[in-house]
Amino acid sequence: MWYSLSDAQYAKQTPITAIDIDSRVIAYGDGFFTTMAVVAGQINWLSYHLDRIDESAQALKLDLTNADLDAANLDSFNLYAANLESPNHTIRAYFNSQLANFAKTLNHGMLKLIVCRKNQPIKGYGFCNSEFDAFIKLMPTDKPLAQQANQVIIQPAATAICLTQQIACLPKPLVGLKLLNAQDKVMASHELWQHQTQDAQMIDGLVQDVMGDWVEGTFCNVFYQLNHENVWYTPPINRSGVKGVMRQVLLAKFADSDRVHEERYLASEDLANITSLFFCNAVRGILPIQALMLPNGQSTALDLAPIYTQKLT
Repeated sequence: MWYSLSDAQYAKQTPITAIDIDSRVIAYGDGFFTTMAVVAGQINWLSYHLDRIDESAQALKLDLTNADLDAANLDSFNLYAANLESPNHTIRAYFNSQLANFAKTLNHGMLKLIVCRKNQPIKGYGFCNSEFDAFIKLMPTDKPLAQQANQVIIQPAATAICLTQQIACLPKPLVGLKLLNAQDKVMASHELWQHQTQDAQMIDGLVQDVMGDWVEGTFCNVFYQLNHENVWYTPPINRSGVKGVMRQVLLAKFADSDRVHEERYLASEDLANITSLFFCNAVRGILPIQALMLPNGQSTALDLAPIYTQKLT
């Protein structure tokens, strides 16, 4: 069910059943989203999701109004108690409070948050104020997604393919955001689905940006090793792709454990030298890949041992 954080009915947690067809979220995809796993009433990696909300709201020039703060009962005490390090304390504390309430209600499952710019008093693409609407979807699951909160889970090994659809390069500060207007991802995901109808083990596909480098999956980031070297590489997110929550979690864990890792572009000539690879995202965790279909149609077997034996989590 969907709920509106901007609606007066929110206080009663009344589901919404319709959205204005003239909304900018429909007309322009003017906003961003994040999807969160909830385990035992807690949001996995909440601080990283709040980082994403912070960065996205600032990049899109979105801000809270006094009405939003009043509706959330968010006063100076709440802001102080949150003790959240952020250049935008108010935004962070607001969503920290709202998401925590919904997570307790959900207990186990997923929350999807959509933040979009409110309709504007001027015509066209432009905007003249920073007000936004926020919507949240509750998706309960029968079983917990993990045994405990903030646990990096490793999924069963699967296969993947190098897709032909490409994704766009974006200007700063939009690059890395999980934007709503993701038509390139839609087309890449459709191509993946076509392959999945022939291979039930295929979990994701590598996609190139329009500059020709391989950046990520259709819904995941990617880490890889070359020539059995004990170095985990991940493509930089500085001109295309999404700066995923689990990618950030793993980079922080690698840094804390002194595990050798590096941001490195993945070129087409590197594909044949990949010896280990996994995808990752905040809900699914780590998705090990046991075989990768290359652009020439040949499948190469990959080594799973570095994923299972190096205690990546």
